[in-house]
Amino acid sequence: MKILFSYSAKLENEASIINNEMSSGNWDLFHLRKPNWNKKEIAMLFSELTVEVQTKTIIHESGKQSCHSFEDVEDFEKREALRTTTENLSAKVYCFLSPIFDSISKEGYKANFDKLELKEFLAKDRKTKVIALGGLTEENYLEVLELGFDGGAFLGSVWNKYE
Repeated sequence: MKILFSYSAKLENEASIINNEMSSGNWDLFHLRKPNWNKKEIAMLFSELTVEVQTKTIIHESGKQSCHSFEDVEDFEKREALRTTTENLSAKVYCFLSPIFDSISKEGYKANFDKLELKEFLAKDRKTKVIALGGLTEENYLEVLELGFDGGAFLGSVWNKYE
C-alpha cells in the first residue's frame, strides 16, 4: 500500500497537483493533513479534488495513527480492537510507524529503528497494518516491504519537486 501525504503548507495549484499525482496510478490512498489549516480550508481543498481522488482521500487526524515505537503500535492495535467491536469490522486498520529513514521534510528528524528489530517486530501476526513513514523514496520503498511493512507513506520525496 502506497500512501501520499499532502504537503503541510499551501502550494500554488495544489488541487491540480494532487489530482495529477493521484491519477498517476502510483498511490492507493491520499492523506489530507494540513495541521495549520482550519476545517473550512480543508473542505475547500477537498472540494477541488476529483471525485476519484476524493474516494481515496482520508482526512488525517494528527496523532490518531502515529506511532513512534513498537509499544505505540501495540497500544494502537489494542485501542482499535476495542473500537472495531462496535463499528465496521471490515474497516482497514493501519498505523504509521516513524521515522524509518531520516526525514526529508523535517530537518533533524532522524531514523529511530534498528532494521533487525524492525524485521522481527513486523513478522509478528497482527490485524493492524503497519505503514512505514519518514524518509521514504521510490529508491528505498522495496527495502520497507522487505522489512515486513504493509506499505509506505510518502511526503518529502514527492513534494520537494513542487516547492
